[in-house]
Amino acid sequence: MVSQLQLVSTTDLYYICQMVDGVTREPGAYLRNVEDIFGDMSSSGLVRTYPKWTCFHDFVEAIISSVIFEDAERSEGSPGKYWVDYLLRSNSIGYSSVNPSEFDQCDGYEYLEALQQENLIAKLCETVSKQVFHVLFSNRGTMSAFGHMVSGYVLHTAPSFVPEAFNKAGYLLRASIPTWAESAVFHRDKGRCVLCQTDLTKLFSQQSQIHYDHVVPLAHGGMNCVTNLQLTCSRCNLGKGARSSDTSREYEVWYDY
Repeated sequence: MVSQLQLVSTTDLYYICQMVDGVTREPGAYLRNVEDIFGDMSSSGLVRTYPKWTCFHDFVEAIISSVIFEDAERSEGSPGKYWVDYLLRSNSIGYSSVNPSEFDQCDGYEYLEALQQENLIAKLCETVSKQVFHVLFSNRGTMSAFGHMVSGYVLHTAPSFVPEAFNKAGYLLRASIPTWAESAVFHRDKGRCVLCQTDLTKLFSQQSQIHYDHVVPLAHGGMNCVTNLQLTCSRCNLGKGARSSDTSREYEVWYDY
């Protein structure tokens, strides 16, 4: 089966990726917003079992939406010239029945409300979040930082709303990893153990067994999510232990320098 191809606009994509990565690594400045995204009942989304639309997608959507509204609040531009307009055009999302020129005498919020009613902001956030995921899923450091950022909500908030998802020790119950998630992680990590670089493709050796390891262990508030998986050999995974959150920053380069 041929994999699906995705159109990716580079307009501000890496700026958004940088924002998202920065928040996952230093959430303190964004803490109230993180609470809005994953606090209380919303924390139940963190314990879904291997959703293809992950909580990281939700997180990216929320960041994009918040920046869109902040831009309209502080911008001296007019409708049609906001950041949201820039993104809509670069992602080939039409304005439908909204005419920016009709909102020249209005504040930015009235214009954004009109875009919301046409579902344009939601469509834009969904489209761009897929692109951000395309870039940042390849960065295990970002995925690890995100997992650690939400681990407290998994351990201390979600059990109040989804108690059946946890064991008696208070950790999320382990779930079977679906084939699509294994395939995604295997290809992202190039068929190698991320900790020791052992070749796990089995093209030349049958010695090493493939393990799909939780980057943030369930005992630390890790999730049953593709964003929390990495490829390891049996020796590294078993030696890593259930209380370790080790990963690596090593990536295969395209050519030698």
